[in-house]
Amino acid sequence: MSIDHIVSALDSTVAAELRTALDGSPIVTLDGMVLPDPARDAVLDLLTLLADGQSVALGAVADLLTTSQAAEILGVSDTYVRRLADSGALPIEMRGTHRRFRLSDVMAYREKFPRRG
Repeated sequence: MSIDHIVSALDSTVAAELRTALDGSPIVTLDGMVLPDPARDAVLDLLTLLADGQSVALGAVADLLTTSQAAEILGVSDTYVRRLADSGALPIEMRGTHRRFRLSDVMAYREKFPRRG
């Protein structure tokens, strides 16, 4: 995963107004195209983070992640991710001698054990 773009936090008032406008609308259009629900939800999540004063890094993520990519998503070190894999706490798939992590497994772990502070 590479970070392609960093979005700085929006003014909280502006972000909240945008979120309210999108959240109250069952159908959101963009240049006449109806935005599918998953895309609409992603925009709402993005606006929520920006309204909370957080900056957001955007980038594409493959289905199978390297140790470094999994660590970046979890907000921990590569060493810690290897320990999670070795203990069985985070499932892996071996590709030769390299550990690979399913994005869905990493996201499930992140939901189950969110980082604090």
